[in-house]
Amino acid sequence: MKIQEIIDKLKDWHEPFIESPRGTRDQILTGDPDQECTGIAVTVCATMDVLRKAAARNINFIITHESIFFGSGNTEEMLANNAVAMKKKQFADDHGLVVWRDHDRLHGNGLPFQPQRVNPDSIFTGILSELGWENYVADDPLKPLLYQIPPVPAQTLADFILRRFELNGLRIVGNLDCEVSSVLFCEHVTGSPKDAEIIRKAEQADVLIPFEICDYTLTQYVIDAAAQGRNKVLLEMGHFNCEELGMKAMARWLPEVVGEALPVTFIKAGDGFQYRTALI
Repeated sequence: MKIQEIIDKLKDWHEPFIESPRGTRDQILTGDPDQECTGIAVTVCATMDVLRKAAARNINFIITHESIFFGSGNTEEMLANNAVAMKKKQFADDHGLVVWRDHDRLHGNGLPFQPQRVNPDSIFTGILSELGWENYVADDPLKPLLYQIPPVPAQTLADFILRRFELNGLRIVGNLDCEVSSVLFCEHVTGSPKDAEIIRKAEQADVLIPFEICDYTLTQYVIDAAAQGRNKVLLEMGHFNCEELGMKAMARWLPEVVGEALPVTFIKAGDGFQYRTALI
């Protein structure tokens, strides 16, 4: 089966899909899809190491959730002026790798231009299944962000998150000594005016797990809430680390979409952060 046929099958599976007026990020990032597929790799981000692992396993089609050339902006400009990006592209070309980004479709409809969600957000439903929290969903089951879990010490929950997401560490803000029973995945916390709405939602939960954090919005809220004696703790692991479980889940259901004949492999991008803590 040609790689383009696989992409078309996956696009059909994602229907109905309503494209943003700004266009879609779901594009072929490198390679020629008009070639026979030797295997499929699924990853949250096709890093240099992921490309190497795919090539070593004779896999020539990689489905990545995130962009591979350092942002969602002008890829052509990056490839023309950045030595690291150029070398990465050259490696992909030399090994006949095709990288397709499946982002907007995986997140399903329900963006601001289409407020009524039609399809599940496969990243967050994937996180749900990998955590085993199917019975704890407390908001939209098509995009589960809020959970009511059995009461547990915050430290125990942090350890569970470390293990399940396979992290090198967590940045933690707030009261780690309290008991918690609710968890909110906050998505993007970037210091924009939208953070005010995230803080409003954060009132519902004891534990907050954002993709990114900003010192002067959600972080400061958690610091002050904990200082007032509230059960409030923030666990920050990074954007890719958080969404990686969703792509791990995708590797399980993808054979149902493209057929069992082609091998599907999850290649973990892995925790790119390293931690050096203060010696006490």
